[in-house]
Amino acid sequence: MDATTQRRWGDQMLALLAANTTQMADREYVQPVADYVDPGHARRERDLLFRRTPLIVAASDELARPGEFRTVDIDGMSAVIVRQDDGSLRAFHNVCRHRGCRVVDAECGTARTFTCKFHSWVYGGDGTLRHVPMAEGFPGIDRAQRGLVPLPVAERHGLVWLLPTAGLELDLDAFLGPMGPCLAQLKMEDAAVFRFERFPEKMNWKLVVDTFLELYHLPYLHTKTVGRFIEGKGALHEQFGPHSRFIAPRKSFVPALRDIPPEQRDVAEHSVVINRVFPNGIVIWQRDHVEFWTAVPDGDDPNRCMVRLWLLSPEKVVSEAERVRWDKNWEILRGTVQVEDFPMARTIQQGFSSGAQDHVIFGRNELGLHEFHRSLKEALAAA
Repeated sequence: MDATTQRRWGDQMLALLAANTTQMADREYVQPVADYVDPGHARRERDLLFRRTPLIVAASDELARPGEFRTVDIDGMSAVIVRQDDGSLRAFHNVCRHRGCRVVDAECGTARTFTCKFHSWVYGGDGTLRHVPMAEGFPGIDRAQRGLVPLPVAERHGLVWLLPTAGLELDLDAFLGPMGPCLAQLKMEDAAVFRFERFPEKMNWKLVVDTFLELYHLPYLHTKTVGRFIEGKGALHEQFGPHSRFIAPRKSFVPALRDIPPEQRDVAEHSVVINRVFPNGIVIWQRDHVEFWTAVPDGDDPNRCMVRLWLLSPEKVVSEAERVRWDKNWEILRGTVQVEDFPMARTIQQGFSSGAQDHVIFGRNELGLHEFHRSLKEALAAA
């Protein structure tokens, strides 16, 4: 992080904390409940956002060697991403060109070929159709035109991005804009995946993202976990097109930085930086490591989603002592979000479905929620 940014953050956050407040929006934000429960709205999000926007689907470290692959399911479609011999990545619809079956069932692994279990059509890791049993039954097909259908894929900042519609152009640098340098600072390309987990949740995918965008709940919900280490006020928000960055001070922020010259302040050391990557990614920098989350809708049911979580360690090779340390980080992470945050979010989803009210209110102090939901509305309106 550059010195100018650190100085600006330090000055602003110390002033907010001294005033016992946080960065505020001009007014409250009225959020319709229907956006979380209406199947028609969910279909619009699927068709206009999740099928036409680059999505974070993996860490580069998960596809480090030629032949390594990962399958990804996104709101009713399946893709397989494969590391090629030349080091590039290719992605394909995970759909057989014979009768439409799913080709690859495994979530990840290493393979040179993929065989459809239905009739044993065989595809190479480059998507080409390699073998058709009883080929005389298909004299009219052109194998060169019958490979797996390619999808746009890109790799940047240690992350793998998929555009889940064939034929669209993926210009990742244009999509990320100023968020690109923010992610580059995290050096995720040098990190290793210590642990990955995916799990279904009974909530709209937006509630997963909402979880990470305000500090208001920390002193109340997280009194025994992260609320002991992170302030409930003093946060800054920076908007980069549809993306945003949320900087939260640790409890050590004021004692460590208040009485030293601005140019000597190590603001990053005493902060947590949450990068919200449109539409559904949360990339969190935690001083000595990075974790990132994604949430994707579950078909046409707006009350369900699939959550994915990665914990990255800065070292490719982890010693036994470091493994104990990262295991502890993992348990704190899961204990906070899955034991405290997500049970609350499930009750919110139930409350939304009850018909009790047609809107909720985001306070002026919940600016991150304003930015997220405004970016969704603008994207849907422009599509």
